[in-house]
Amino acid sequence: MVRRTTADAPQGNAAHAGEVVPNARAAAVYLHVSELKPNPRNPRVHGPEVLKLARTILRTAWGAPIVAQLRSKRIIGGHGRLLAAQEILAGIEVDGELRGGAEHRFDDAAPGPGMVPVRLVDVSDAEADAMTLADNAGALQGHDDSAAIVAMAASFGRSTSTLADIGLSDEALDRLVARAGDAVLGDYADDAPTNGDGPSREERIAVEEDEAPVDRADELRVNDKVPRVSMILLSC
Repeated sequence: MVRRTTADAPQGNAAHAGEVVPNARAAAVYLHVSELKPNPRNPRVHGPEVLKLARTILRTAWGAPIVAQLRSKRIIGGHGRLLAAQEILAGIEVDGELRGGAEHRFDDAAPGPGMVPVRLVDVSDAEADAMTLADNAGALQGHDDSAAIVAMAASFGRSTSTLADIGLSDEALDRLVARAGDAVLGDYADDAPTNGDGPSREERIAVEEDEAPVDRADELRVNDKVPRVSMILLSC
C-alpha cells in the first residue's frame, strides 16, 4: 500500500492527504542494479564523467529515481546513474577514502545492498524511446542563470572537490561570474541616460593594449549590480 496525496484524490472523495490507499501502485520501487537493462540505442554517450557522478552521489545522496519500462525493466532515463551505481558497487576512492563496495546501500530505506529507486512506467517500446529522447533533448531544457549558480556555489567556497566534480572548477566559476557581469552591465547600459554626457558601455569596459587590465570586480562593485557572493568568488 502507498500513501496518496490530496492531489491524487478524485473530486468528491473523502480521501485526505496521508490517507493509506490499498492496491495503488507505488511511485517508485527498489530494484537491484543488476535487474535494470540499459537501452542499447540510448543517444546519450557516457564517459569519465560517470566517476564524477558516482563521487557526487557518495558525497551527498541518491536523488531522483531511475525511470524504466515496466515490462522489460529497460531504462528510459538514468543511464548515467546506473553506470555510477555500478562504479560505486565496485568501490571507488572519494577524497582519499575508499567508498562503496558490494554491500553499499544507496538509501537507508532500501531493502538491501545495491538496490536503487526505480520509477516503472507502463509504456510501449516506441513511447519509451520517445521518453528517452525527451529526457536528453536540449530543446526541452531550461537555461542556466549564471548569477544564480554563482550565488548557490558561494556556500561551498572555491576549489572544492564537490564543485569540481559537477563542473564548477575555479575557471568555470570565473567564466560564470564574467557572464553574469556581462548581463548586468548590459542591463545597466540599457538603463543609462543617452544624452551623450557619459561614456558608452564599450568605452567603460574596453581594455587597450597599452593599458592595465580593467578590474571587472571593481566596476561591478561601483555599479552595485551584482550580488556580493559574485564579488567574493571573483576576488578569491
